[in-house]
Amino acid sequence: MVVILLNILIFLFVSFFTTFSYSEESVNTIYIFKEMVTLDQMNEGANSIVVSDGRFVDVGLFENIKKNYPDAKVDLNLKDKIAVPGFIEHHIHPFLSSLTMNSKIISIDSWNLDGIKSPGILSEDKYIAELKTSIKKIKPNDVFISWGYHHYFHGKVTRKKLDQISRDIPILIIHRSFHEFIMNSKAIEFFGVNKDLINQLPEDLKSNISLEDGHFSENGAFVVLPNLMQYFSKNKGFLNGLNKTVNYLHMNGITLVANPGAMPDRELQNAKNFIFGGKKTPFKSYFIPNGMYLSAVYKDEELIRGTEEILNWGEGKVEFLTKHIKLFVDGAMYSQNMIMRDGYLDGHKGVWLMDKNRFKEVFKIYWDAGYQIHIHQNGDGGLDHLLDVLEENIKSNPRKDHRTTIVHFGYSRSDQIPRIKKLGAIVSANPYYVTVLSDLYSRFGVGAYRSQEMVRLGEVSKSNILFSLHSDMPMAPASPLVLMDSAVNRINMAGKIAGPQQRVNVIQALESVTKNSAYILGLEKSYGTISKGKFANITLLDKNPLKVEKENLKKINVVGTIVDGKYFSENYSISLQDRIANIQ
Repeated sequence: MVVILLNILIFLFVSFFTTFSYSEESVNTIYIFKEMVTLDQMNEGANSIVVSDGRFVDVGLFENIKKNYPDAKVDLNLKDKIAVPGFIEHHIHPFLSSLTMNSKIISIDSWNLDGIKSPGILSEDKYIAELKTSIKKIKPNDVFISWGYHHYFHGKVTRKKLDQISRDIPILIIHRSFHEFIMNSKAIEFFGVNKDLINQLPEDLKSNISLEDGHFSENGAFVVLPNLMQYFSKNKGFLNGLNKTVNYLHMNGITLVANPGAMPDRELQNAKNFIFGGKKTPFKSYFIPNGMYLSAVYKDEELIRGTEEILNWGEGKVEFLTKHIKLFVDGAMYSQNMIMRDGYLDGHKGVWLMDKNRFKEVFKIYWDAGYQIHIHQNGDGGLDHLLDVLEENIKSNPRKDHRTTIVHFGYSRSDQIPRIKKLGAIVSANPYYVTVLSDLYSRFGVGAYRSQEMVRLGEVSKSNILFSLHSDMPMAPASPLVLMDSAVNRINMAGKIAGPQQRVNVIQALESVTKNSAYILGLEKSYGTISKGKFANITLLDKNPLKVEKENLKKINVVGTIVDGKYFSENYSISLQDRIANIQ
């Protein structure tokens, strides 16, 4: 991938992190709250904590805590707040989120990013009208980029149709899935895509590109990314998008972040480190390498060495997790490119993101090296293959507590749940699929029988399979309360309950964005509950999620966070200009 940062900024990033040292006060501080949900049975009924050196020293009733720590500083400013374990968003994509922040959002669902509200648009006529209105506002010599398009709602958009809107302004349409790009002729020229470039590509990439339609799908879309990054780097747009993402995550009460599938590009990582790893960023981040990319770069015998070389790329508050890797089976849920056991109603085919045999080869390399493998899966046919490969490796090389993680978990079948349990896999689900797609896919492509049961967490829960919730931001809003609402209520865009038997209860949903998310990352000894010795991370709410009507979960307000013992108000934010000024 191309170099994306100005040399002067790279120099400043490195200088900043070389001299930066993070420390906490060693003074005991007592916080008292209106109510606490600790998710630790030992601390039920507690209403206060003692914090020192960024960790919980003690948890209990205020009168006992005060008696046991008479010299501690007492902070009463949070006594009207509800404290829950710090929300953990263990699956976001800072790179994609930054691009979203730099785009005009015209999506099937409503968004509120950086104070800009973008209402959902569900018809072709309204989509094209909004597209035309937005393009008219573009300055000369600028590029129009829009994210949120969906072919089932918005009709077929092609190079020809975009040329009819404008032949002078480069137009880039990013599919809601982020796995597809559509460009007009001016954009194809602007981003340097031509027949000679495409002819040099491997056949599997060329099959996902139509220059005539200006359509670049799945791995074919990555042809566009390098020049797209060049464009954003000219005006620090990428850095600004990352910074907006950080502020957005904090606004939603997130105290710990993970990025599974981080691209193996050092300059791109430097940009993420500068923003996400910065001293004033109100949370830590853990990154997991992308095994699909790495396996395309390194020979099999060099793959583990190449993976381990990336582990020191984090800086400041960004770290790479050791012995974790991200792999992929099938294509995007929003694009209907998942591999379905019984196919699609209209006869179209899904897409394997990794060749089936190559996936099997790479899985075995990481399995034998003792890695926890996180696997992107969306279709029940893709899940069949994933479970086949897992079973094969368990037989040839048994491992305890391997925590193989099924990521997204869009479509599955009831007969696959006992198999998941038997093989010891765990689930990291995106419940927002139900909210946005269950009604649409009941009518198009897949059918109601399968779509009403998508993200079947009810059966997963009854089988005592550990599950967590994630947003895959920007595939869903990075709001744990919104994700909890989707999993608990399963109300779709038609206002109906999709697969009521697949709902989970509120305590399970809260655990899934806290303690279970920590477990997915192998960090359960340090995060996920309000317990002695763990990092003092708390999300502050105005209402107790265990006491409100479950239909009102997403109406609860985040009113601040405590991260490593330090309080951050809900209004806390930092500008890109301030970040740059602090390193000069």
